[in-house]
Amino acid sequence: MKDPTCLRTEYFVPSFAVDGANGSVTQLPILTMPNDDITHPIPDLTGYITEGQLFLRKDTEIGKVIVDPFRSLSRLKQLVIGKKTRKDHPQVMNAAIRLYADAANARTKLENGFDLTDYDKRTLDFARDYSNELLAIDVNIGITQMLDTAWALFRKYFTRSELGIKKEIVDEFGNMD
Repeated sequence: MKDPTCLRTEYFVPSFAVDGANGSVTQLPILTMPNDDITHPIPDLTGYITEGQLFLRKDTEIGKVIVDPFRSLSRLKQLVIGKKTRKDHPQVMNAAIRLYADAANARTKLENGFDLTDYDKRTLDFARDYSNELLAIDVNIGITQMLDTAWALFRKYFTRSELGIKKEIVDEFGNMD
């Protein structure tokens, strides 16, 4: 029996490499399910980023396809975030994902008939706006605007203490007063 990694490489070989650059682009056959209908799949070819994976899903709250922050991954982010981007980037990213996770917990409480706290309601509102303004695949903004948008959402829905971001970062970038 062959190693599973070896088996995958037999099927998915690089489609092309860019001269003078490291890495290659691999095309993987995937199926798209229009309107989430599994009975009518459409074959598609999509690029696979070997340094990470973007998991796309339809967000039923906003009716758009988003990049799912829980299932996507990047093996290179630690080389870039906060080093080649603004120093608040790691703190903002962590806070946004934690608050988004809190919203997922609040949604579960709501679906199971439990009462929501004020904080739960605010996380749900935050998650809706966060999905629409930052996670939706039709959003095309630069990193600085992305960070500024996240701070605007933080200011709209949360207090300083609820963010869990270092005081010096909030003081410099948050404008939370």
